[in-house]
Amino acid sequence: MTNNIEILSGMIVGVINAKYKDDIPTLEEFAAEAEQIRLANNLIFPISNDEFEQLLKSLREFILVTIGDAHSLKGIDTNHQSWYPRHKNDGFYWNRYRRYLEVKKKWSPEVTKRLHDTTNNIMDDLGDPTNPKKMFSRRGLLLGDVQSGKTATYTAICNKAADAGYRVIIILAGMLENLRFQTQERLDAEFAGRESKYALDTKADQKIKNRSVGVGKIGPFNPEKRISCFTSVSTDFSKKVLKSNDLTLKNLKGTALFVVKKNKSVLENLHKWLVENNADEDNKIDLPLLLIDDEADNASVNTNSEEKNPTAINNAIRNILGSFYQSSYLGITATPFANIFIDPDTDGGKPDDLFPRDFLTVLPAPSNYIGADLIFGNGDEDNWHIRHNAPYSDAVIKIYNEEMESYFKFKHKKTLADELSSLPASLEEAMYYFLLANVVRDLRGDDTEHRSMMINVSRFTDVQNRVAELAEIWLKKVQSDIEDYARLDIEKALQIKNIQMLNAIWEKYNFSQIAECDWTTVQQEFLFEAINQIEVRAVNQKTGAASLNYYAYKNVGLRVIAVGGNSLSRGLTLEGLCVSYFYRNSMMYDTLLQMGRWFGYRSNYDDLIKIWMAEDAVDWYGYITDATNELKEELYKMERQQLTPEDFGLKVRQDPNSLIVTARNKMRTATPVTRPITVSGRLIETPRLKNRADSLTSNEKACKKLISELDRITGVTRGMNENPEAVLWRNVPKKYVIELVKNFNTHPWHLNFQSVTLSDYIIQNDNLDYWDVAVPCGSVEELYPLNCANGKIMIKPQLRSIKEDSAMLRVSGTHVKVGAGLSARIGLDHNEIEKIQNDVKKRNAIKPAAEQERITDRTFLVQGRAPILMIHILKTKAENENSPLDKCPEYLFALGLGFPHTGKKEKTANYVVNINELKNWMDIDDGDEDDDDF
Repeated sequence: MTNNIEILSGMIVGVINAKYKDDIPTLEEFAAEAEQIRLANNLIFPISNDEFEQLLKSLREFILVTIGDAHSLKGIDTNHQSWYPRHKNDGFYWNRYRRYLEVKKKWSPEVTKRLHDTTNNIMDDLGDPTNPKKMFSRRGLLLGDVQSGKTATYTAICNKAADAGYRVIIILAGMLENLRFQTQERLDAEFAGRESKYALDTKADQKIKNRSVGVGKIGPFNPEKRISCFTSVSTDFSKKVLKSNDLTLKNLKGTALFVVKKNKSVLENLHKWLVENNADEDNKIDLPLLLIDDEADNASVNTNSEEKNPTAINNAIRNILGSFYQSSYLGITATPFANIFIDPDTDGGKPDDLFPRDFLTVLPAPSNYIGADLIFGNGDEDNWHIRHNAPYSDAVIKIYNEEMESYFKFKHKKTLADELSSLPASLEEAMYYFLLANVVRDLRGDDTEHRSMMINVSRFTDVQNRVAELAEIWLKKVQSDIEDYARLDIEKALQIKNIQMLNAIWEKYNFSQIAECDWTTVQQEFLFEAINQIEVRAVNQKTGAASLNYYAYKNVGLRVIAVGGNSLSRGLTLEGLCVSYFYRNSMMYDTLLQMGRWFGYRSNYDDLIKIWMAEDAVDWYGYITDATNELKEELYKMERQQLTPEDFGLKVRQDPNSLIVTARNKMRTATPVTRPITVSGRLIETPRLKNRADSLTSNEKACKKLISELDRITGVTRGMNENPEAVLWRNVPKKYVIELVKNFNTHPWHLNFQSVTLSDYIIQNDNLDYWDVAVPCGSVEELYPLNCANGKIMIKPQLRSIKEDSAMLRVSGTHVKVGAGLSARIGLDHNEIEKIQNDVKKRNAIKPAAEQERITDRTFLVQGRAPILMIHILKTKAENENSPLDKCPEYLFALGLGFPHTGKKEKTANYVVNINELKNWMDIDDGDEDDDDF
């Protein structure tokens, strides 16, 4: 971006922010103001029409941004009183941070105002530091989307907390040093205002130690206002370093900032230092503490490392909190399936002291945030795997397992590093694409902006480093070819393989239209300059914290292909992330959500983002997006009912989707898990079946046996259900349903359908005495005969794609769905269906868009209707036409159980997770990097 463009950009932002303040101008008003400023300054700061159009496009993404409201659940604490609205201070830290956001980051005043309002409410939920005589111990949690700006929110809270009188702020910045480094660097710029690199170096020159950065360069300047950093980008907490600097809290005038890893030794040493050097005779510190736990769901039970053992880590955190008379704990997470909800109890069954008993706030995402909804959409009302409202769905490109079997099998070991000699073609294509995306960004004037590509294919650091080596060899060869041949005539240049491939990718992804530039010009004039600065870096604990030091490239922009695993999956921000290549085991979908670093803000390059992703993961992302949105809708409902965080925690723990998180947490200890799970108001199906002939034959026989008996059961009637079409038997006594459910075999990995558990639940509930039993009809013309007591009936089977491996058959591939969408309508007449749909429309009419409920199968499982058993007859076909089914039969039988709502009191079934059985069937890539990494 030229100086003239930067100057005009600052003028336009300044004028619009001053004129419209907390309002947002219309598109027309924005364009008119910008044009007027351009004309007034055209002689001094001239820019071309193309540059002006690009400037307008860039600024629109900042200025015309809206943001919704936060939603909160409050706990019951009679000792806590509202305090922040009455509190008065000069707002020094907050005001300079707000100006930094608006001037340096070009945030619109409307967005900073909403941040101001949201954080005011959060501050009021924290303890009041202005009353030194009042002890408090507050616990809260912020829930926000991945990469949506949670760090900006807690940075605003840090600034306001310092203004309000919090004297000690501790940030737990994840479990990896590179994440701690990045968090420290950001807080240096956006809170402390001073570069910390040499702050604790006793030999460093004083000028270097006090170098201003970020907010420190924004007035007014007050030498009395100072944030004292007790850690730096170079140094995690160290008693030795603090002693050499003669640093304690006792002689501190302002606020102390600690940015530390979530590591057992670090936290225990910090606690010991706090008590030994700063506590009174009761081993308590008389200074108000704010402890912010970033990625609060990280540090799961699923770890071999004692340094990362959550029991020890949580104990150390609780000890630190307990060392202060006044303490507030604020957790940060991006998933409602966080361990803080899943495992709320400590050893011995006591409530975890870190559970957010006092408040739980769901943060809104601004309108320019590209999240899971915009990439994966929402499931269709009639067919779950059809996704709607996903404008960025074209960004997703499937990586097929067949290709990867020769490279990165999901079950590979660290020894793969010694075997790997080349990279898959799809990865090379993704890298070629990234090179060309750099060209486009240069053409758009984003010369000094960071650009990143992420490669995440293994949890093993040795494998990551080997992939980085191979990627660097590939890149050097491409760069060499471009330097030597790109300026040749097109015909000659295209004889070089790498230029030929770049040209093919250019054409395949329609870059000429995106870049508004032809290939000849790009090849001869722009290609070399755009890609020559790109480098490959491995990002893990072995390569060090500064492996992605964007700050060092702030004036020129870092262009990097980053190869890593867990280091790229937790909290680390990849600046300017444009291309992602992600091939990891897709079963652990709560971990998948965290691994989605491609969510976020893509100003001026949202049309360039691409995500190469394992074919299974694409559908899992859609599934968990729906499940997460469903839980958020529950939270909005609970807020209106004035329920508490504990109520929400119970809802999460009883959600069937929490079982998969529980299974992962206990996988290494093989501890059996028993948990009550809500089944009322749920449709529970069998989309995962064992790929064994005896199991499938047994299922078929059990289903056919029930169907053959139905017509002779006293009181049972048979008819046709019109919409959806199905053969329907009514008034079937539950003992027949119980017999089928007990005898039906599913793959143990599908934790939601547990035969014994569901049978016991049906036995114990009087409102499940009589059932509707249906055989839904499909579209297959070849009829399937079924023997009934009154003769044969002919059924049109449902056509379903099957994904097969040696142990499991997945109905509808990875869509975790058997029946067609809204099959739970079977058994309801036209008037009942219409009334249910109209009731939803009425409720939605008075709700904002983000809180509106979707019509799903659960919608039709209304209180008072009969429970329904659906027996699905499926005609199978291979999901991939090039890979025919092996052991899977031509027809499969699958079930769906619809349990009606039971009113205000939901009913649960007692599920058991048999960890040892799961381990026999599955090999889990849990997201942790191997132990060599730490």
